[in-house]
Amino acid sequence: MRPPWASTCCSTRWRADALALGICLAVCGVGRGATVEELWPAQAPAGDATSVISQLDAAAKTLPPELQPALQFQKVFVPIIAGAPQPVWRGELERLARLTAARNDPVGPTVQRLARVWLARVQMQELDAVLRKYYRNNVSFPESLAKIAKDIPSHLRSDPWGEPWMYQVHAPQGFKKQTDQRYQLGPTRLPQLTALKQATRNRPPAPRPWKVTARDIGGTRALEFRLASTGAPVATTQAGGAVGDCVLVHVGQSWALLANQDQLFTIAF
Repeated sequence: MRPPWASTCCSTRWRADALALGICLAVCGVGRGATVEELWPAQAPAGDATSVISQLDAAAKTLPPELQPALQFQKVFVPIIAGAPQPVWRGELERLARLTAARNDPVGPTVQRLARVWLARVQMQELDAVLRKYYRNNVSFPESLAKIAKDIPSHLRSDPWGEPWMYQVHAPQGFKKQTDQRYQLGPTRLPQLTALKQATRNRPPAPRPWKVTARDIGGTRALEFRLASTGAPVATTQAGGAVGDCVLVHVGQSWALLANQDQLFTIAF
């Protein structure tokens, strides 16, 4: 879900900073000329993912080691959004969902969380097939998942966090008495999570409504976020901290990597 204050914000100053950043990265050879924004764009790429994957593969040779999991996630995220068949990306998604990370490393836990969000959507789609089979035989959805437990494969009996699925039947809008004709399903931590097909279609850009300033806190680099529209403070945080509904994952020289509920994206400052 987008934060309530999210809006598309792309000022002239931001475009100039992004251009300067792209020139700098091209000179340094990152991704053979690919800018950081091209590696983790705010607007998720759709369609043919081949050229994007090539950029990510090239960047893997030059980015610092701590960012490699973020790069690997993007190599899964891009084909998912592009509509590639599940066998292309399912195995790597499951590996990232099991990822462990060193202490004080915000990249690993963030990548693990993002992978689990997308894996939850995949598993919800599989559970939907089980639920619809029940519906065809009974002209209603089961009152609980326990009622169809024997039909649910073992790998689907809990969500990717190892917690129970949140499941509830309800009536279609305008038909209050037909209480078992629709259902809501999601992981415990995100019970309203959108389905896989819905999540891959017409994705809005990740929110970037901030004016960002680098700060030094106790000798460690931090970023101050203010709303671009009003200048109101949002957060001053180091990598691993929250920025509204997002997480600050990594702070570079003049750019930062953030994550919202289901994707990574960059900002320049």
